[in-house]
Amino acid sequence: MTALQVAVVDAFGTSHRYVDAFAAVGCGVVHVRSTPELLPGVAAVNPARFSRTLVAGEDPDVLAERLAVLQPRAVLPGRESGVELADALSERLGLPSSNGTALSAARRDKYLQIERLRAAGVPALRQVRTGDAAELRAWHARLDGTAVVKPPRGALGHGVRFCDGPDDSAGALTALRGTTSAFGDRITEVVAQEYLVGAEYVVNTVSCEGVHTVTDVWSTDRVSANGVRDLVVAQVLLRHEDPVVDDLVRYGFQVLDALGVRFGAAHLEIKLTPDGPRLVEAGARPSGLPYHVADAIGEGQLEWAVDAYLRPRRFLARAGVPYRRRVAAAWAALVSPVAGRLVGYRALDEVRSLESVREVSVLVRPGEDLTATTWDLEYPVVLSLRHPVEAVLRRDLNTVRYLDGAGMYEVSP
Repeated sequence: MTALQVAVVDAFGTSHRYVDAFAAVGCGVVHVRSTPELLPGVAAVNPARFSRTLVAGEDPDVLAERLAVLQPRAVLPGRESGVELADALSERLGLPSSNGTALSAARRDKYLQIERLRAAGVPALRQVRTGDAAELRAWHARLDGTAVVKPPRGALGHGVRFCDGPDDSAGALTALRGTTSAFGDRITEVVAQEYLVGAEYVVNTVSCEGVHTVTDVWSTDRVSANGVRDLVVAQVLLRHEDPVVDDLVRYGFQVLDALGVRFGAAHLEIKLTPDGPRLVEAGARPSGLPYHVADAIGEGQLEWAVDAYLRPRRFLARAGVPYRRRVAAAWAALVSPVAGRLVGYRALDEVRSLESVREVSVLVRPGEDLTATTWDLEYPVVLSLRHPVEAVLRRDLNTVRYLDGAGMYEVSP
């Protein structure tokens, strides 16, 4: 076993790469699973990659005692489902890099985090949390605009509804109540928020001792499809010197301070409205985008997090230095408008041949069931794009949208 270790709670997806990032400085990773069974949409990871795997039970104190024997230098979350447990374990172990549990719920719950911003004097959107249809109707009538209704502890766009009137919001509550979120939580209430008009961006950060640095900023492309008004179809890495970045970063740091993020990675979704930046939601964990950052920047949240937890002096010496985009980078997804048994993709070879397309991940294969895409886990194909010339990359993104649509998919009923 490696002498130097950290623990990552729910190291699935992108955060599985923490193993490589920490290994580069001679540090092992203990995997702490927040649930005995895999959560919906989560793929298993190879346990041999970790120095040890622990599975949470009913009593977090017992888990903390088991983890204490391994003497981890830090406990950090790998994804949304691990945020609160990582806070609880790191606090119980008395680790100096813990964000603590006082604001842990606000870092996880979509309603509480907005209320925390408001209490801290950070501009925030209007919202209500309720399980009562009459209350929701009354709130929406006062809003006098479009509302976004979603689970309080959701993720990946699952269960998000865009509602133009009070009856639409009440119907969304009825449809969601009694179902489960993307992480298996039973939904008894919803959060209804004002629909923010403006371009949306992703600001990814890492913090150490309360000092924040920006690792990458992305613009978001959306379409209205399959009854979803703002379905994400692509994100493009911005240059640090892009005119919008300074305002986004300034506001983003206020959000981090309000939510008590002193250590580790954070993922902020922010809209630039006519009234200024407004938080859509925040995650106190790594983004799903570091995989696309390596070639474009050279380092991202995972590498910065290693410094934050193990080499704070190095982190603090470099914090605030603007990242440099070496090449234009983006990810994109196809959006199926149809459902049925997939026979084949009619234009996928044309997509593969586009100049900036580097990787094509086929998530729904011929012979499998295809669903009309309404959230992140229903993308049939995901692309990674990189090119030295941004105009070429953006042309290819537009071409992907041109090739996608009903003509892309051959399905049988």
